[in-house]
Formats: sequence, C-alpha cells, structure tokens
Amino acid sequence: MVELCFTADDLGMNRRVNEAILKAHRSGALTAASLMMGQPGTEHAIELARATPTLKVGWHLHLCDSRPLTAADWPWGRSARTAGWRLTAGSSWDLVSREIDRQWEAYQATGLRCDFVNTHHHLHFHPRVYGKLLRALEGRFSGWLRMGRACFFLENSRSKRAGAASGWVRAWRARSSPYRLSDTLWGLDRLFAMRTSEIRRVVAQLPAGLHEFMFHPRGADTDRDLETLLELRQFGFENGT
Repeated sequence: MVELCFTADDLGMNRRVNEAILKAHRSGALTAASLMMGQPGTEHAIELARATPTLKVGWHLHLCDSRPLTAADWPWGRSARTAGWRLTAGSSWDLVSREIDRQWEAYQATGLRCDFVNTHHHLHFHPRVYGKLLRALEGRFSGWLRMGRACFFLENSRSKRAGAASGWVRAWRARSSPYRLSDTLWGLDRLFAMRTSEIRRVVAQLPAGLHEFMFHPRGADTDRDLETLLELRQFGFENGT
C-alpha cells in the first residue's frame, strides 16, 4: 500500500507559520505538522493542534537555528553544518543531551499524541544524536521516524549521490530500529518551493511504502508551499491521501 504524508515542518515557530499550516490542513492537502517546543509560537500551536484532531502532529527536535529550552542560545548559532561538527564535543554534548530530554518531556506534557519524530535541519541523521534520541523515546513512543531515502524531483549526479548515501543510512538503521522508518523523503530540492505538477507526477509512480513530502508554509506574501498544498486539494488530494 502506498502511504502519503504531506508534512509541514516548524509548527510553533511563530503565529504566522502556525496559521499558514492550519490553513494548509483545513483548506489544502496537508496531513501532518512537526511541532517545535519552546518557541515563540509553541503555545499557540498547541492550542491549534488540540482544536484540530484531524491534523497529525509529531515532535520536531531542534538543535540549531532556534531558541533552546535549557540555555540562552546555541553555541554554534544558526548553522546546522557547524552544529554537526561541534555538538558532540564536551559541554556542547551535555547541552544537546539535556535539550533532547527536555524537549521530549515538554512535548509529552502537551498531552498531544506523537505520530512521528524528526528534527530541524535533519540533525537526527548524526549518529550520536540518533542514538540519544532513541534512548529518550524508549518506552514512550510508538510512531515512525523520518529516515526516508532522500528523493529529488530533478536528478543529477549530486542528487544521486545524496540519495544513495541516505538510502544506505536508512537500510543500516532499519536493521535495528525499534520504530517504523519512513521510506522516502521528498522536498529537499524544493525548500519553500514545492510544485504541484512535480508532486502529482512522482506520486503516480510510487511503490508501496510510507512516502513523506516536506513543506514549509510561512504565511508570507508569496508562499509557494501553501499555494501548492491548496492546489493539491483541488486535484483530489485531501490531507495527503
């Protein structure tokens, strides 16, 4: 069976993002949203999620480009690349470890069901972050993890290498993961610019599995991802189906 999940990341970033995500679900094809804890719009997002039971919600762990819960700021700032290099060193890892625990505790305290888990800028692909994440979730989570092979709407040599590398990581982790892993992830080459025609084309060719399409509605004057989710509804996609 082909399972589609149209996911909006960054629920909780701010009220404008929250409202765009809600519109994408109520009037568009959005299936799910990834909730950030401790951000300016988190409490508003929790209220919206509680009032919208048809929207699937998951935990969006953030370790950069955000406001931490246990420190004033990230030592590495906004850069995911810098975070990837520095987060395992000494006191930096202590911060990361505390944050993972605190953010998961904060999510659980909302009372919302956690259908899936992923991370801001995909830092759970880092082996040490992934290991800590599994330990934090143990016994308290029954959903799926974003670990799909990276797929691209337009392939070139670079995208093929990225797809092969992420596919290898997924296959390796699937051997021992206690949780279901998504099979593919679409949208890395269309950040803030997803296109209806491309999505319709690839959906028609997907094999059985859980296929995730990643969106970032922002509520900006020009919001390509929101527009695409509204268009997909017109083509018969309703909440990702």
